[in-house]
This record gives sequence, structure tokens and C-alpha cells, in this order.
Amino acid sequence: MTRLWLITYDISDDDNRKKVHDILKDYGKRVQYSVFECHLSDNGLSMLRDRLLDEIDNADSLRWYPLCTWCSATVFFQGLGLPPEDEAFFLQ
Repeated sequence: MTRLWLITYDISDDDNRKKVHDILKDYGKRVQYSVFECHLSDNGLSMLRDRLLDEIDNADSLRWYPLCTWCSATVFFQGLGLPPEDEAFFLQ
């Protein structure tokens, strides 16, 4: 069973920001410059957190927002972009 997570980051160092981006794209879909939607199992969440914590400094920020099934089905957006995709799309 997976849950949809909205993960945001603010990384000051260019190299670390690139590393965080590259790690996150392995787990989900970038929906804005520093925002990803990721369908994660408990194990996938733990692995991703461990990988990302190795790449950030104390001055950096990672935010994790869990979205329940109802919440993810009712995501509202305007402008460019697509709604969250089915979890079967992502491979871990």
C-alpha cells in the first residue's frame, strides 16, 4: 500500500539541489520547480528520507506532506499541470 506525498525543498547549494532533484525524480513526478508528488510505501518513504537527509545542510529545508486517498482525489489546480497520476505509474 502506498500513500501520495507532496515533497518540497529549498536547497541553497546548487550541487546539493541537483542531487536532491535527481533522487526525487527516481521516486515521483516533479510538478513544480522544487515540488514533487511521490507515491511511497512505508519502506520507500524511509529509503527516500535517508537518501535525502544525506544531501541537505542545516540551512536547507525539506517538507513532507502526506495526502490521504480522499485528499489526493480532490487535488485542485489551475493553469499548467496534470492531476496526481495513478501510483502504478511509478517504479521503485
